[in-house]
Amino acid sequence: MAKRMIRAMGILVAALALSACVTAPVVPPLAGVYTNIEAPLDLASGDQGKVIGPKRGESSSIAILGLVAVGNAGVYKAAQEAGITRVNHLDYHFKNYLFGVYAKYTTIVYGE
Repeated sequence: MAKRMIRAMGILVAALALSACVTAPVVPPLAGVYTNIEAPLDLASGDQGKVIGPKRGESSSIAILGLVAVGNAGVYKAAQEAGITRVNHLDYHFKNYLFGVYAKYTTIVYGE
């Protein structure tokens, strides 16, 4: 019994440690009923000497009921939409209604 408990605790600790490996640089608070946030996808900022750029492009994907997801939220698609050939900075915008009944993820690119 003790060996099982130790093994289960080890698996739990490993799962918790690995679950944070794939995150954006900034993870704002999420809510189940309604979420509407925008945050950076990269660590570039004006303080680091990086210019945001005059053009802005967006690309999105949506999910309905957590069952169907469609769209192209890629950086290339967003840059193409705005005629950007040099991407300087990336942000994302996330909207969620009623625990995932409808969710929308938008990639935002800035550049020249």
